Amino acid sequence: MKLRISERRKKENNREYAYRVLRDNIMTMQLLPGETLNEAELAEIFHVSRTPVHEAVIMLKEEMLVEVYPQSGSKVSYININTLKEGYFMRSVLEPEILATLAGSLSQDYVEKIKENLDLQKKVLEEKNEDSIDAFFKLDNKFHQLIYQAGNKSNVWRAVRRVSSHYDRVRYLDAIMSKTDLEAIQKEHEKIFHQLLIGYTEDFDLKKFYDRHLGIYRKNFQNILEHYPEYFGI
Repeated sequence: MKLRISERRKKENNREYAYRVLRDNIMTMQLLPGETLNEAELAEIFHVSRTPVHEAVIMLKEEMLVEVYPQSGSKVSYININTLKEGYFMRSVLEPEILATLAGSLSQDYVEKIKENLDLQKKVLEEKNEDSIDAFFKLDNKFHQLIYQAGNKSNVWRAVRRVSSHYDRVRYLDAIMSKTDLEAIQKEHEKIFHQLLIGYTEDFDLKKFYDRHLGIYRKNFQNILEHYPEYFGI
């Protein structure tokens, strides 16, 4: 089992650390769909007991990222197309509504936080190293999380994050295989930020824009299915 191990964050307990690292590895396809998760081996890798690893696996099961089989262990879940569609649907319905509510009334605190995030996105893409895609998608998720938080919808974001787990894995696959134009996505983030700052203009079709922004993976989805059929389940 090959994992990308990041440093433990300040005040992060064993369960939180194991959960975060495992989730990051699943979302970036370092741990592939169908791959077995050996809790004893993971405990050794993380230098912790098996209990926090088991708790982390259960948390991932709740996000539909891991399948747990009694008496036979756990595996990374296959990407389910219906779950993928649900994640896309949930975000495409909720986020435009939150943005419409926030447009023109974003607090200064969140203006600064979102601007900082956008600057980091641009910096990551300019560096163009082997970690750029991973780093960009983390900042992408943080960008959208900040919008939910600014709209006082943190609990909604947690629900969206759970349901969107399969959708996010396909977006990552699309970026790797189809060479998604991440700079174009960053520019769309800047346009969203602009609308949040000044309010929506009459010529801005929010739902159409957001459908394109969230649905960019659909252009190459058939190719993804054909190249990686082993990653998908019914």
